[in-house]
Amino acid sequence: MSLNESVAAAVTKKTALLDQSPSRFIVRAILAGVYLLIGTAFAGGVAQAVEKNFEGLGSVAFAFLFGLGLFAIIILGADLATGNMMFMVYGAANKQVKWAKAFWLIIVTTVFNLVGAAILAAALGVSAKFGNLPVDHIIVTLTDAKLAKGPAGMLVEGILANFVVNMSIVGGIFAKEIISKFIVIVPLIAAFVGMGLEHVIANFCLVCLTFFDAGAFPEHFTLGAVLTNWAIVWVGNVIGGGFLIGGVYAWLNKGPEAYRD
Repeated sequence: MSLNESVAAAVTKKTALLDQSPSRFIVRAILAGVYLLIGTAFAGGVAQAVEKNFEGLGSVAFAFLFGLGLFAIIILGADLATGNMMFMVYGAANKQVKWAKAFWLIIVTTVFNLVGAAILAAALGVSAKFGNLPVDHIIVTLTDAKLAKGPAGMLVEGILANFVVNMSIVGGIFAKEIISKFIVIVPLIAAFVGMGLEHVIANFCLVCLTFFDAGAFPEHFTLGAVLTNWAIVWVGNVIGGGFLIGGVYAWLNKGPEAYRD
């Protein structure tokens, strides 16, 4: 299938599911939050152990392992808001779906991604490994660093983060075998994490883990800082993954047939 055909099929499936069986769409969105939080928690746990033994390498370990969550979302058919930003803008640009409906689907996905992340973070909060995380745990320090950023930095980093994330999603569409998808997706996700960029659902995971699992909140952890981060990064993610990948690839694939993907 061409990129146009693959995206069109995905848009049809997502919009039909939301219209005809919203409970199933919601569960897929909740599962995406759960899967990404599994990847975040696993990456954070390993990174903390690495940092204790090899100072300075904890963040590298976190970056390379974080992508397992997104890989699970893609191969298990869950619905991630930042991926749906690309699909919905692509579909709306091709007049397959109305803009209002496209953004409504993105909003619903976002809300229930957060629900999934919160459910698993709360469950991990009573576990031996993640209950009462120290304030210097890498998950807590990463959260604090994200909340300390200024609005302009959050917006620009949100644009860049979802641009890279959706590079991996488009690459995953072209890669037909599971191992090929893994090779495409995980290193690209490591690139955005390693650069410290801002991804709203990843931030849901970090904030939820800090809220439910940390023994004490870090310096910048306030309701206002959290909501500001989520709102600005969400807008940046829509621009980067939605318009700069989804919109641009929709335009590229309206050209002469010989040049379409």
